Amino acid sequence: MGEDLAGGAHRPSGRNIYSATHAANVTWKDIEWLRALTPKPLLLKGILHPHDAALAVALGCDGVIVSNHGGRSLDTVVPTMRALPGVLDRIGGRVPVLVDGGVRRGVDIFKALARGASAVLVGRPYLHGLAVGGGQGVARVVEILRTELEMTMGLIGCRSVAEITRRFLVQ
Repeated sequence: MGEDLAGGAHRPSGRNIYSATHAANVTWKDIEWLRALTPKPLLLKGILHPHDAALAVALGCDGVIVSNHGGRSLDTVVPTMRALPGVLDRIGGRVPVLVDGGVRRGVDIFKALARGASAVLVGRPYLHGLAVGGGQGVARVVEILRTELEMTMGLIGCRSVAEITRRFLVQ
């Protein structure tokens, strides 16, 4: 009784709040090192602040992913859809900006694209589809999201993804 059901996996041991997944020694120099290591496209995930987005671009990242990691790292962190406009304004179209987090329905995809995102990443719905129906469950999630996006576009009056712009957003 009273035992941590997760086996203590997310509980810091002693006074050390860092772990292999949340290292204290990761710095922007690591991005420089990685950029020098590979000519492959480099996308940096976990960007929420415009300054960090600009720094990522200055260090050679080919794109940024606005993500709060599902709020798991800090439960009161800014939602990705709120962080997106500032990041987009700061980057000014120099690199693609993707959004990860909070995408559960086709209308969420529409809103992210209308705000200016280049694309969205969909993690949790895929995970739910996988848990329920394996590969077929994931395929069904994709089908549902696509149908919902197409329905949203039709109701708004967009015939293509290229027509989705900020003019469809109400502040």
